[in-house]
Amino acid sequence: MFQTEPIIYLQSLGNEWFTLLMILITKMGSSAFLAAAVICITFGISFRKGFLLFQLLIWTGLITEILKTIVAFPRPDFVDNRVINLESGVKSTSPFSGDGPDGVFALPDKEVLEAFRHDESLTHSCFGFPSGHASLTTALWGGSYAIFCSRIIKIMTPIMVLLVAFSRMYLGRHFLGDVLGGTAIGLTLLTAFTLFLKSPLKDEFFRKENFELAFRWQNIIFYSVILVLLPAFAALSLVSAEAAGFFLGTNVAYILIIRKGLPDDTGSAEQRVLRVFIALLLFGVSCFVLAVGFDAIGAAGFLSFKLIEFLEAFVPASTIWISAVACIKLNLYRREIAGAQESELDRRSLEKSGKSY
Repeated sequence: MFQTEPIIYLQSLGNEWFTLLMILITKMGSSAFLAAAVICITFGISFRKGFLLFQLLIWTGLITEILKTIVAFPRPDFVDNRVINLESGVKSTSPFSGDGPDGVFALPDKEVLEAFRHDESLTHSCFGFPSGHASLTTALWGGSYAIFCSRIIKIMTPIMVLLVAFSRMYLGRHFLGDVLGGTAIGLTLLTAFTLFLKSPLKDEFFRKENFELAFRWQNIIFYSVILVLLPAFAALSLVSAEAAGFFLGTNVAYILIIRKGLPDDTGSAEQRVLRVFIALLLFGVSCFVLAVGFDAIGAAGFLSFKLIEFLEAFVPASTIWISAVACIKLNLYRREIAGAQESELDRRSLEKSGKSY
């Protein structure tokens, strides 16, 4: 499971075009792709379904990252410097060569593990097990099927999971055990998500009164789950500042939206496309401006790296609220009450014109 020989063999068979294809496939498990996909669902199809899928992906990412930190297993290019990181094109500087375990299910050598875990420059992204791409891809496609019950999505789910998992191995980013572990986490959380969808708790999640500042057990539970638990994980250094920022930004945006009333999902095709465009534009522009802004002003000199990492995730995630407000102000949502009033006015107008005729 932690052998490097299969990865080296796969890389020897590939060429430049195949590597480019694998990089494109692996991007479908990245945070940018996942955020774009869920934004399209949230603003283009169903706000409630999109936000539920958002929650599944956020919790899948958090639990995956917590396990990465606890287990602290190296990636293939650290275990064996013959493995090439084809995703970034960076050659390994590891002192180890051919030191992968002999058995498929054997753990990395003790010497390799000790050297890896004592490296002070390590960040959360350096850890290999389990694969976040595998767990999040499983959650995205499996969660989409659980929400929409589409036959096409059902067929595509195992295909996409296998393609992304294979790309992670070919690119030298994960062992077989990493992608198997990531897929298992995704399936576990997907099972819990499916049970949640069938429970009364799903409807409670969209009740405005449950997010008011009131001392009720529902309010306490929801606020604890979507706001309080994450700072505790971050304080224990179990999750990165980026994960904390994205989690809090998304949930703060949701609280601000639901306390004003969730927008309806009605509207013409043109209105839906405009809502998606606005949401993607605000998300993308905020990401770009923050990245360029922090570099231009040299923010690293007076702001900690973790704070910058947090803000670069928190602000774009919170634009979901700004996008929803903008779409409502631009009348890109059709309220059910307004639609009923329009129908009644049309009916009365027809009756009046019929009488006059």
